[in-house]
Amino acid sequence: MAALNDLGLNAWENWHRSRRQLWVVVISIAALGCSIYAVSLWRYWRSHVTTDDARIQARVTPVSSRIPGTVIDVLVKDNQEVKAGEILALLDPRDYEAGFQQARAAVQVAKGTLEKAAADLRVTDESTQSLVQQAEAALRVTDLGARVAAHSLEERQSLLKAREAAVGAARAEVVAAEAAFQQAKSDRDRMGNLLSKKIIAQQEFDHAEAAFQTVEARLAGAQKKLLQTEAEVLQAAAGVRNLKAALEQSGQRIKESEAGLTNVRSQRGQVKLRQAELDVARGRLEEAMANLRQAELNLGYTTIRAPTAGRVTMKRVEAGQVVQPGQALLTIVESGDVWVVANYKETQLAHVKPGQSASLTVDAYPGIVFKAKVDSIQAGTGAEFSLLPPENATGNFVKVVQRVPVKLVLEPGRNQDHHLVPGMSVVATIETSG
Repeated sequence: MAALNDLGLNAWENWHRSRRQLWVVVISIAALGCSIYAVSLWRYWRSHVTTDDARIQARVTPVSSRIPGTVIDVLVKDNQEVKAGEILALLDPRDYEAGFQQARAAVQVAKGTLEKAAADLRVTDESTQSLVQQAEAALRVTDLGARVAAHSLEERQSLLKAREAAVGAARAEVVAAEAAFQQAKSDRDRMGNLLSKKIIAQQEFDHAEAAFQTVEARLAGAQKKLLQTEAEVLQAAAGVRNLKAALEQSGQRIKESEAGLTNVRSQRGQVKLRQAELDVARGRLEEAMANLRQAELNLGYTTIRAPTAGRVTMKRVEAGQVVQPGQALLTIVESGDVWVVANYKETQLAHVKPGQSASLTVDAYPGIVFKAKVDSIQAGTGAEFSLLPPENATGNFVKVVQRVPVKLVLEPGRNQDHHLVPGMSVVATIETSG
């Protein structure tokens, strides 16, 4: 009996010892596992930073009217997918069609005015230029006539002087002939007395008579020549007077031609006036064409189109509504192009750089991990760009860890089904290098 008791006691002690050894092994294995998990977790968070302060964002494009008008039709519904350029709504175009027609008519009028101004400029330029050429030609002719008259006057004056000299010579010759005539007459009379007294022969008297007749003929010729030269002098003097009068008339005509040339040259100033009118007409045409383009644009603005592809949200427009420029009608969200703005603590950004990989989990789709990359880090904290930035000038300073927005861009094709929409909450984890 004692032997059985000893045997049972030994067995109990062996079982108890084995159980204690098993617990030691289990505890050792658990401790080793916890250590390995802690090391792995430490290594993971040493190379990853995460935050749940992140939101999905997208390009949100508000659509408004650029002109006032009445909506006659709305062609889209809430949350409808639209393409870029697709018609969203129509405004009543009648007023703008009338404005377009008026602007087009104004362009035609301005073109006509411009053509008329160009024609007036051309006619004025040609006519005044022709008048100037005619006046210059007339002045040249008049000046040439004056020079010819002056030259003729000089010749006539020279001829007059020659005639006057000839008159003097003729008078001297008459005086000599009269003296010879008196001498011959005295000789003839004396010879006649002597012949009557029978003192001389008839032949001597005949010689004296012949000499008297010769001298008498010479005197008559000299007197005739004197009369002729005096007549020539009178004729030459009349010619000189006529040429002087003609020269004075030529001078007067030169002055008149010069005055006419000055007058027509002053008329050339009308060319500048016509040019100014042409410039004004050209400016009015440009203004009318600008008004036409604006009217055409306004007419086109009666058709409101989608500026980008996306989904219609916040539709506030209905048919019959009167809208004003800038009034929000609806909003288009580009659901195909979204990104995440994650607000990391400033203490987490030591090793964050653009281009690093990131993983995103969205509260709306648990179990789905979206791959992304770091695009950029904002140059300032979120608080710095808030409406009321913190001002620590009171002395009651409490250091608060700030958050810096980091933009994460989804990899291509990660949002093909448009599961992600702006405003969704995201848990963002960035894989850093250190």
